[in-house]
Amino acid sequence: MELVLVVTFAGLLGAGLRYVLPGRNRHGLGLLPSVAIVIGSLVWSISVWLGLDPASFWPWLTSLGLAVAGVIGLGLWLPKKRDAEDEKLFDDLTHPGRQVLPASTADPAPVTS
Repeated sequence: MELVLVVTFAGLLGAGLRYVLPGRNRHGLGLLPSVAIVIGSLVWSISVWLGLDPASFWPWLTSLGLAVAGVIGLGLWLPKKRDAEDEKLFDDLTHPGRQVLPASTADPAPVTS
């Protein structure tokens, strides 16, 4: 029963953090809540498997705390990474004379029937 609550709270925290963190237009609507659910449920399962009492404070703190930390880390890292990749792709596509495709696929052999 507690795992259902952890999944629910982690998803709600991830959804709320999506609207607090900058750059939310660079990742999908369900990415941060999904990551929070995965991290929260895995940490919860591991902490219960290690012998922590599900009714105590520590499994809740570790699972939801690490879920929030993971979502914040991903939410701050991903827009920067995508901006850098977009700049690189734009630079590759807009400079004439630069070969975009690798040499092995730039000049395919003709197909004979």
